Amino acid sequence: MAIYDTIIWLRSLSTGKCFPSVQFTADTDMATSGWVSLTSVERPEIIVTQLTGNEFRAAGSESPSYTEVEGRVNAILGRNDLRVPWLASAEPDERHAAPDSFQGFLKTHRPVRLLYRDIFDPDSVAEEVSTQSREQFEHDGGAVTRL
Repeated sequence: MAIYDTIIWLRSLSTGKCFPSVQFTADTDMATSGWVSLTSVERPEIIVTQLTGNEFRAAGSESPSYTEVEGRVNAILGRNDLRVPWLASAEPDERHAAPDSFQGFLKTHRPVRLLYRDIFDPDSVAEEVSTQSREQFEHDGGAVTRL
């Protein structure tokens, strides 16, 4: 199983358009560290690659490395349609009342809401609407390429 076998579908909160991204998964964070996916704004296509040393060191800084990796990968492939839908924020459950039991917790628990960069609107975010296997994504006409 590759670390990029899970596809998440994200919906733009401003345009309502859906687009795919990779959810990297492995037994340890170290196995997924430095990996990034780029999604085409034109078709259901994902490019998976690793950040360069400079891009990795810039991750989390004031100027995100994601714009650098977009420029690098688009230039290598002779394109201009690939964007990184990076994790923009996580919104925690704001309820403060503690449930009286674990079963009560299970009934009221909401997972953290993950918001991603919207590849269609730079002033917006997108949220996950579904997941599927890479195999199903490709069967449905999508493409995943490792660079």
